[in-house]
Amino acid sequence: MIVLDANHEYHSYMLEDVDLKLLRTFAILARVGSFTRSAALMDVTQSAVSHGIRRLESRLGCSLFYKKGKSIHLTPEGRFFLGHVQRMLDLFDRTVQSVGKKFQEGRRDLNVTFAGSVAYFILAPVLREFRECYPDVSVIVRLEDAPLAQKAVEEGNTDLAIVVEDRLPKSLKAHELFQDRLQFVVSPRHSWAERQRITARDISAEHFLLYGRNTITFREIEDFLLKMGVKLSSHVEIPSFEIMKQLAQLGLGVAIMAPWVAARELQEGSLVARPLPRFLIRRRWSVVHQAGRELSQAEHTFLGLCRLAAKTKIPSDWVVRRPAALAPEPQNLRWAGA
Repeated sequence: MIVLDANHEYHSYMLEDVDLKLLRTFAILARVGSFTRSAALMDVTQSAVSHGIRRLESRLGCSLFYKKGKSIHLTPEGRFFLGHVQRMLDLFDRTVQSVGKKFQEGRRDLNVTFAGSVAYFILAPVLREFRECYPDVSVIVRLEDAPLAQKAVEEGNTDLAIVVEDRLPKSLKAHELFQDRLQFVVSPRHSWAERQRITARDISAEHFLLYGRNTITFREIEDFLLKMGVKLSSHVEIPSFEIMKQLAQLGLGVAIMAPWVAARELQEGSLVARPLPRFLIRRRWSVVHQAGRELSQAEHTFLGLCRLAAKTKIPSDWVVRRPAALAPEPQNLRWAGA
């Protein structure tokens, strides 16, 4: 802050080592009351949030938060500081928008591409939380599978893609969310529902429900069948896991899919999952973006929200979580309204 004193001399009271990102971190921490959730929203480590707040408190010479139970709350000084920070951030954001409107054709939207299956589970909570953080940012959502989604990222037609990652070119960078494994999914009336062992001969005689041909999932299934030495007698390609589940429930074929996609049906018993024999089909789900550019704070927040949603909304019994050494995961969190 620059102040003009009685002698018309300028004095600087700016916190030299405090940047806008730290102030945004403080504001988010004040709103959500959790270091782990704030770290996920900011796409940083929990220790980075803790160190930043300690640095801010040291610079101000007062405590901003106190802990009560498992949550943290603002001190009187923190509430006072938050009011000023919110006005400062609001003024900065409105100034940036005004400059953008004046000197550019328009403010840049956030373009994201989701694979349909994962969008069904995490898109709504991600958008709800993102809107709270960035109410003035428009989000353009497209549904595409990995090959087309990755191409869109490479060509700059989408900013982030949440898809199955495979053989990324050097021009793209991925942030892993989770891994899953494909299984056979059948009606409880199907003969495989109670079978302990499924053979290559069993597979070759069945009618299968497979995801679209131009997808990484279809290619992985083809590789699996090749390793098994199996040639399918018949199959149908379906671009929707919801339709695949319905057909499997009716006994019209054996679906190959990740069980978390059918978690509700498996829990209620209208579908049964059986492991693949001999070979595993494991997929890696990631947020993908161009490797050569720095993500905006809005994009970092969206990425963090995807991580949090993947952890809290996708049934954990059917996925392999990211190793803790790769990046911290928020713990013991629930979405508002969950």
